[in-house]
Amino acid sequence: LVKMEDGNDRSLDQIAQPTDPSRFVVEETPDQKSDAKASWQMDTTTKEQERSWRDLLKGLAQGCDVTRISLGAHFLRPKSTLECLAATLQHGKLLSGLCEGQDEVDRMIAVTKFHVSGLIKEVFDGKKPYNPILGETSAWAFDNESPSSGISHMICEQVSHHPPISAFHIRNKALAVSMEGYMHTGAQFNGNSIAVPFGQRTLRLERFGEDYLMTMPTMQFRGLFFGARGVEWTGPVVVWCKKTQLVCEMEFKPLGFLGMWGEWHAVEGRLRRDSNESEEVLYDIHGHWDTKLMLKHSSSGAEKVLYDYDECHSKDAPRRLQLDFQLPSDSTRVWGKVTEALLAGDLSAANREKLKVEDEQRALRVKEAEQKVQWTPKWFKRKKNGEWITRLEEAEKYMDENMRASSSIDA
Repeated sequence: LVKMEDGNDRSLDQIAQPTDPSRFVVEETPDQKSDAKASWQMDTTTKEQERSWRDLLKGLAQGCDVTRISLGAHFLRPKSTLECLAATLQHGKLLSGLCEGQDEVDRMIAVTKFHVSGLIKEVFDGKKPYNPILGETSAWAFDNESPSSGISHMICEQVSHHPPISAFHIRNKALAVSMEGYMHTGAQFNGNSIAVPFGQRTLRLERFGEDYLMTMPTMQFRGLFFGARGVEWTGPVVVWCKKTQLVCEMEFKPLGFLGMWGEWHAVEGRLRRDSNESEEVLYDIHGHWDTKLMLKHSSSGAEKVLYDYDECHSKDAPRRLQLDFQLPSDSTRVWGKVTEALLAGDLSAANREKLKVEDEQRALRVKEAEQKVQWTPKWFKRKKNGEWITRLEEAEKYMDENMRASSSIDA
């Protein structure tokens, strides 16, 4: 069982269940008052942008999925939501350290560090990425610039449109590491905030036969109409290895009501061994994910760094490689003309190109319905319990045959 911030216990199986929209609402509980500031500017909206999205949101019912609303080009970022998943490997060089630990505790710490490193410092700018179309794909190759670390390949696919679900698979043959996951890319309006869930993922260390189930926190855009405005990651995060019976549980604590108490980006948790017979707490966890997270040994009280944001970002990110082949369904090809128009500042052209993409999708769905054709994802399949997993044979074949890289490009 995992002890939640509300004092209730939940099993790991419950936490691992497919995302339930009712879990998007984050409870704000009083905490010690603090003047701590975030480590980056989280709100860059202009007065004009603020008026625009307030006019858009004020007529929405609480609980509404914002992604189901058709937005004009002035609300869009020149990037698909599917492309945002590349942040999972923004510190991909940490993959090489996952198998270097002396024992399973060291590996759990390394996996947790890598997991946290995938979080981004999001900025509230009144804009959102494109909603991926059904069947949209993205593929990347990242060079870790070390012969022993090889190249990390990542493929993503939009496997459902209503509800919107994105799935991904990562493979590094040299390190014998792989990861798969999915996220419900909906965005729930909660009155004064918008909550975006990020689903769950499983990381495999093939050399040790260890699978790590990892749940993600919820990204919350808060202070839409009043109170402290910014972007925070909130809620429970669990990293669990069934084989070693080790579990790292963290609570990403939300700022208090209107920002009147608490701290931005505070995290508390513990790393423990959870067997059927007993529970042994090995470390307590405390700190802030955007600066530094610390491990405190439960017996000696000695502390060491779990994750240092600045240290990770001071190192070069993996080089993103130019692929020789792209599918017609790749995000850059689906939204290419919309992106060109947005970057050129031509909102009228961006709206026209966006409408073309949407109209083509509607026509395709109508045609499939008339012909009684069931659309099937390329690389993923849905289990009976709602989880999405990789079609390994198809995914591996695609990566081996089509993801050859010829040169590096900017990430």
